[in-house]
Amino acid sequence: MTTTAGRSSDGLDERVLGAGTNARFALLLVLLVAASGSMLLPVLTSFRAGSSTGCLLAAGADLDRLGTLGSTLRTTGQSLAYLPCIARDDPPLPWWQILLGPAAVLLLATAVAAVLPRWKQRGGRCVELALVDRTGAVEARVRDLAAGRVDQVPALFVAPVVFTRSGTVFGGNRRPRLRLNAGLVACRDTDPDAFDAIVLHELAHVANRDLTVTGATVALWRSFLTLVLCPYVLITFWKGARLVARGGSLFTADYSRQVVLPMVTVLVISVVRAEVLRSRELHADLTARRWRAPLEHVWATMPARDDLRGVRRRVDGALELVRTHPRWEVRRDALADPAPLFEVRALLMFLIGVIAALTNYHLMWHFVPHMAMMNGWLYQTVGAAPAAVVAASTALLLWRAVVRATVLGLRPPTGVRSGLWLGAGLVAGSVLNGHTTGGLWLPARWGALGLVMAAAVGFTCWTTQCARLAATVRPGRSLRLPLALVLVAGWLVLSAWFTWWDYYGALFVHGVRYDGVAARQAVVHWFPGAGTVRPDTSALMAQVLPVLREAVRVPLVPLAAVASWAVLLPVWAAGPPAGRVPPSLRRALGAALGGGALAVLCVGAVQAWLHHLDVGADRRGGLYAFSYAIWCLAAIVLGAAVAAAVAARAPALRLPAALVAAGTATLLGIGGTVLLISADGCLGPLSVLNDSCAWRPAWRQLQGGLTFHLVIHAALLLAPVTALLITALAALARRTAGRRGPHHVGSGPVTGLPSTRRPRLLSAFGHGTCAVALATAAVLLVADAHDQLRSHAQAVTPTTQAQFQRSMGLPTLPVSPGMRWRQVHAWYRVGGRYLIEHALADGTALVKALTEARRDERIEVTPALMAKVRPLCTSLGNAAGWEPYYFQVPDPAAQALWHRFGVTALAAGPRCAEAVDRSDSAAFLTSLADLLKAVRAVRDVSGRVGQILDNPKDRVFTGPPLAPPQPRL
Repeated sequence: MTTTAGRSSDGLDERVLGAGTNARFALLLVLLVAASGSMLLPVLTSFRAGSSTGCLLAAGADLDRLGTLGSTLRTTGQSLAYLPCIARDDPPLPWWQILLGPAAVLLLATAVAAVLPRWKQRGGRCVELALVDRTGAVEARVRDLAAGRVDQVPALFVAPVVFTRSGTVFGGNRRPRLRLNAGLVACRDTDPDAFDAIVLHELAHVANRDLTVTGATVALWRSFLTLVLCPYVLITFWKGARLVARGGSLFTADYSRQVVLPMVTVLVISVVRAEVLRSRELHADLTARRWRAPLEHVWATMPARDDLRGVRRRVDGALELVRTHPRWEVRRDALADPAPLFEVRALLMFLIGVIAALTNYHLMWHFVPHMAMMNGWLYQTVGAAPAAVVAASTALLLWRAVVRATVLGLRPPTGVRSGLWLGAGLVAGSVLNGHTTGGLWLPARWGALGLVMAAAVGFTCWTTQCARLAATVRPGRSLRLPLALVLVAGWLVLSAWFTWWDYYGALFVHGVRYDGVAARQAVVHWFPGAGTVRPDTSALMAQVLPVLREAVRVPLVPLAAVASWAVLLPVWAAGPPAGRVPPSLRRALGAALGGGALAVLCVGAVQAWLHHLDVGADRRGGLYAFSYAIWCLAAIVLGAAVAAAVAARAPALRLPAALVAAGTATLLGIGGTVLLISADGCLGPLSVLNDSCAWRPAWRQLQGGLTFHLVIHAALLLAPVTALLITALAALARRTAGRRGPHHVGSGPVTGLPSTRRPRLLSAFGHGTCAVALATAAVLLVADAHDQLRSHAQAVTPTTQAQFQRSMGLPTLPVSPGMRWRQVHAWYRVGGRYLIEHALADGTALVKALTEARRDERIEVTPALMAKVRPLCTSLGNAAGWEPYYFQVPDPAAQALWHRFGVTALAAGPRCAEAVDRSDSAAFLTSLADLLKAVRAVRDVSGRVGQILDNPKDRVFTGPPLAPPQPRL
């Protein structure tokens, strides 16, 4: 559609950019499919053996507060033991069973949609019109009304036992069917205007091609109720009955959420379903009005609800949300003024946010059984679905509102109010599903949810500004291509955001705080090698670096960051009004050139400063090289910030100008920085890492700790973030100062040179810059492919686990004595007993061998003793080698003893074997002394565990011990 298609009473076609019915149906479809899989998982798992309870308890998690931060840290921080334990004790469902729910719902919905039309025209309830209309007058009138209005005259039927004056269309777009009630057929001669109005309204549904969507909506809803909701309710109440039988409570957050969340899902689905059906009715009315249908004649006889008061009025307003037909008053008002069809309603934005959060939650549960095989791209896939829900729905709503305001000369929406409601829906949905509350009902830190609100407002403001830009520079021309570009870019941005928030950002709401000392140590471990920088910047890096590292690990971050501004350039540069260059674009490009130059100059200043420090060649690695890279990143961001600040002073379209300026300046800054780093050593006073001149690519010079990767990804990411922040601060400053400025609908006064070479060069520059930016992002995606395809189990190593424990901590949770008993019992059962008994057996054999070799209060070291003891030393070292990989003991005192055994025996065992191989008696005796300390420690562990469990007849002490799950190393 163009912005000048068939006009309504306010001068604009209500179908501009689409009616939005399909987008609302997509909301319903995505949520139903996602919920089908996740809600059927507990039904399927209830019929199979296996449980994750033992692994969770062995990890030290609190089953009463399973989703809290402490329990999450206990399992995540011990992934080397937890993942193999889950694979052994609670093997995941096969994928075909996990996908069974969505597939079954879709198949049943397809069957219902095919059968439903035949059911509606079953004998006795519906007969062919020809059998009733003997003269053919009614059929002839319907065909006259359909002529020139619809491509296909629907098959005609009559409901002989329904005497209301109404009708309905059903079936699909390819085979429509029109059923006229007996009362409507009877009024063909007595009230022809009513007959024509009602028939034209029904034919409008055929012309609008909304029959398939309507049938699919009804079929999906009924299939979901039958296949998913009913089994889920039965299983949930069965679990509740078992919980009560065991003495548990039904009012825990975990069980309450299992009951409340499906209720909320059903309510949201009902409201959206009604929204889909109401929307089609309003658009059918407007289509019939264009055909000059006498609709007012019919509605004049309809009862009004204006006389409702008090409770009845509030109840009626609530029921309006789930009615499939709008009230007659609403339909009359829509004919008089179709503005409400372009309004971005708060409730709908809120529902979009809730649906996105619920969809995200339901999709995550599809992958929970296979969490060990998750990788970066699978995480990204989970975030892509809710991103599509938000991007498609909000873009269509906001673009329609902005285009209408632009065409009619009204003030277009800013997107702030819509963003606040969208963010409120996202927050409400995430709190309901427990994702940001750690399984509780309330989050630990409400303030961190402000990130969600800020992201939602930023996205809606960006979307409205993109719509204003397209409507301004392409007046009277099709907006389909700009809308498609913005939809793709918005989907990329939201996909990256949802992925980061789901698997990292939500931890802030749980209450995560960085340990500054541990994070600083982690920085040193990330970038090994000699060298530092004066003044020491590792403390600052420790606060910023973890956030940046996690953000740039999201696969789509580089492409999303570039797309947020690059897609604006071709649209803006290719279509200046009247063939002239808009001043906002001129300012943006000028600011970009200046910002890029400033970034390169600042990088040169950083090089001159570091060169002045005169660090020796053997001290240029480690934090020295990393600090050099971080200062270069700061220089690039500074250039982008200055460019955005200058561009944000444009007369109009300030956010697009700031985004284009910051993004282009960053691109120029990155290019200049790469050249300077690659030519390091050739510029004399600017040399930092090298003394000789040669071409050394920057990505090789700064490859330690993925430094170059971090700098480039972070620079691309921070460009749009900086532009958004600066534009928001500038708008806030103008509002605070009371300088609202003149009202601009478009891009401001058009000035500049006539359309000759300059617009062509500008268009070429816009397309070229966009291509370079997207190509850069594509190269980064390919370069990251190997790491992003590594599964979670493959990525966890002893080093990464140790780093996680240092930076995030591994707390011992304060639990009740009963829960502590269950934790230690599980630890001992799933592998702890096996390790302790093997270590005790080796220790007993060692003590026996040494006792036999004792002569006159001293051990007589002989080759026979060494040969006898050597395998015991090796075996004790092997048992101690499990300590870093197996679960920590959930009891603090026992864990301290267990760690002492592990550290001592792991060091002394190899030393003992080496001493035997060298026949070194002194070293042999020294290592034996340490091994005896380790044996005493493991005996103390056994005693402490026995003291906690305090029941020698317990099954955990009988039978053969269970070997610990073998970690993937």
